[in-house]
Amino acid sequence: MQNITFSPDWTILASGFSTGTIELWEVSNGQLLHKLVGHTYSVNSIAFTGDGAMLASGGVDKTIRLWRVSDGNLLHILKAHTGGVESVAFSPDGTILASASSDRTVRLWHTGEGKLLRTLEGHTGNLFNPGRVNIVIFSPDGAMVASGSDDGTVRLWDVQDGRLLHKINHSGRVWSLAFSPDGVLLATAEMDGPVRLFNVKQWELGQY
Repeated sequence: MQNITFSPDWTILASGFSTGTIELWEVSNGQLLHKLVGHTYSVNSIAFTGDGAMLASGGVDKTIRLWRVSDGNLLHILKAHTGGVESVAFSPDGTILASASSDRTVRLWHTGEGKLLRTLEGHTGNLFNPGRVNIVIFSPDGAMVASGSDDGTVRLWDVQDGRLLHKINHSGRVWSLAFSPDGVLLATAEMDGPVRLFNVKQWELGQY
């Protein structure tokens, strides 16, 4: 098993596997609701929309798949990444999906149409550190996307026009990000390194 996540109302548990399958389980009774088959390699990331109606999955096969949770039907296959998809995240209203990849890019997709909106480029790499983008998240208001990479940076992007708003340098590979509920604080974590807190309004740093 690669990863698990609950639906927003905690009634469904989704689990992604190295076989490329995803299983949806009813939490109250442990019943298997749907088995989602389509990825040809390991599923790296799964995410629900805020209303729990849609599930996104990103895999080593370089694709993202959007599924309808109620019946397990496949809605869209999103193809543009040239490397494995490491992370997927929905905007708060569910209309945009962000994906992060080992190809060093973040891509934004229209979930209703299954179309690529824009590609966010800036993360770097080299022979010894390919610059994989490990994590992508939306700010609570949906205006910004934050991405963390093996290149040791966190980048904040404007969702509407794709502009790079800010770059935060770290000494190690960035593996995890989280916004506070009010969107003021951004927490960043390196692999085997410190957790840092940034005020995204003033860019003040506190280290923990």
